[in-house]
Amino acid sequence: MGRNRTNSTSHRESLAYTAAKRINDQKSIEILRDFWREEGASPIDNRDDTILHFIAIHGNASALKLLIEERPVSNQDLRIKNNNGNTVLHEAARFGRLEIVKVLVSLDSEIVLERNNKGETPIYVAAANGEKDVFSLLADNNLCDEFTMTRDDGSTILHAAVSHECYYFAIQLLKMYPELARKHDGKGWTALNILASKNLSFRSGSIYTVEQLGIAPFLPVQALEIFMYFCIPAMYEESKPNNNLEDPQTTTDVLIKRKRSSFVNFLLGNAWLTVIDVEKQTHILALTLARRLIEQEDWSFYANCVENPLIQAIKLGINELVVEIVQNYPQTIETIEDEDGKNILHIVVEQKNRFLFDYFMKNVSHIDRLLADTNQHGKTILHFAASVGSPFKFSTEEQPIEKTTRGFKTLILMAWGVLWFKRVKHCVHPRLWTMKDDKDMTAKELFDRNHSHISIEAEKAIKELGGPALILSTLLCTINFAAVFTVPGGFDEKTGIPILLSKHQHFDLWMLMFFLGAALYDSVFTMGTILSILLSRFDSDEFYIALPLKFCIVLISVYYATAFTVLSCVQALNVENIFMNKDVWWLIFLLFCLGLYMTLIVLDICYFVFDYVYHFLHYAILFKRNKHVM
Repeated sequence: MGRNRTNSTSHRESLAYTAAKRINDQKSIEILRDFWREEGASPIDNRDDTILHFIAIHGNASALKLLIEERPVSNQDLRIKNNNGNTVLHEAARFGRLEIVKVLVSLDSEIVLERNNKGETPIYVAAANGEKDVFSLLADNNLCDEFTMTRDDGSTILHAAVSHECYYFAIQLLKMYPELARKHDGKGWTALNILASKNLSFRSGSIYTVEQLGIAPFLPVQALEIFMYFCIPAMYEESKPNNNLEDPQTTTDVLIKRKRSSFVNFLLGNAWLTVIDVEKQTHILALTLARRLIEQEDWSFYANCVENPLIQAIKLGINELVVEIVQNYPQTIETIEDEDGKNILHIVVEQKNRFLFDYFMKNVSHIDRLLADTNQHGKTILHFAASVGSPFKFSTEEQPIEKTTRGFKTLILMAWGVLWFKRVKHCVHPRLWTMKDDKDMTAKELFDRNHSHISIEAEKAIKELGGPALILSTLLCTINFAAVFTVPGGFDEKTGIPILLSKHQHFDLWMLMFFLGAALYDSVFTMGTILSILLSRFDSDEFYIALPLKFCIVLISVYYATAFTVLSCVQALNVENIFMNKDVWWLIFLLFCLGLYMTLIVLDICYFVFDYVYHFLHYAILFKRNKHVM
């Protein structure tokens, strides 16, 4: 009998579990009523969820009302918790089931005080998931106070909204409760601290910036995504405040959500553009929230606090947030990282952040003092410039970069290391060039030590890349050299002049010879450049301009040697009249596609090197050196 009863109970639980999600289905309602009448609020799964939990999750308000009519729901039933400590109201708040919340609150208003295993109230859960309607209902009924808005660890509803990236709702919360901006949790973090740790929520932390062009798997696709990013219209904008002194309530700015046309929604409906659209709107909302949090911030709180939002933003490369903080509180530029005694500029230089370094050099009032500062270990800004890394995010590793990086990346790291060190060197007073830290090392000695492994790996990478390039250029040289003396149609035995010249094909023949000569010249030039690379001493100064420039020359010359070889082949077919004077538009189109494909491949492979050469020329020609150096 016990076995049959157990099977019967399990069967009813399975039917009720399935019926809970079917809204306004008469048969499902009958199943739920029968289960409620027989089993009540007993757990039906391994998470200790009751049937009320599942009805709340799916928002089946009609079923809940009928169950109440069938048998009243006691306060004890409503306060039954699952393994996570969530009551029925927690689940309804988490999924935004407004009608369910209304019914539950009308049955027991004290249920809003219940906390789950994380110490979260239903109001907190609603805020953490960005459920504005549920939160507003609870707030309008005076059920939202400091007790219910705070988790056991001190996190507020604003912390929760920012942590779960519900930025639109967080902006609305901040407007309703501006005092939350200064609240900190058990770790001493404010909402701004949490936002400063969300680097992917800002454009500078994404792939949609020109500064980070090339870090995606295929550069042309990333370039197209950046273009689409700028073309997608913004959904949110801040209205200008109405400075009406007679009505102070109208001076508060409002975040306006624009409506899009059906045509724009159709264009942005595919998965690829939807991802870009969502990220752009997230970036806009995150920056808007950052501005409002900064306005409400009490910066004196961070005077002796290691977890400083400014330092967090600099380390994660959130450039927009750093600029907003410095513009609102210029004195924050004097912030010192307590654990190591580094100032803001030290961290920027260590991170090799080109944008922030340029910004600080142009906009900071007391830049000379920051440049001259030393940390607790006697390290100058030049010592921090000696760190291994590049401005690109691919150089960030959980393990030490110098022990994990191999291949082509090492050339970028070595070249950028030298360029960055020299650039910072020209910004500081010459007396810092020879200053030693507490380990009795100058900045140059530290640079050589840090980059010793990178230099060796970069040398190996260049030689490994140079070998195949040398073979390819030699093969192209051999082919084109032989083709120069194998003119289509042959030579006249008496005069030694190409027979085709007597057939009035002077132009076609000279075009063929031009292509062959250009391919031969480029391949020979490539071989010479590769040999000069392989015979280099590979000193650190050679990575400054000689090796990157030679590497660019090799890539370009190989590209042109291959292109001219292909063109000479097609021209030879034309000279021999293989196409019988027919329209060969398809061949022209094929050549165009092949040339475009080759160009994209070359750009994808060597963009970092081209970008490096551009910045070298930019710094060498346009960058203004420090007056102390002149």
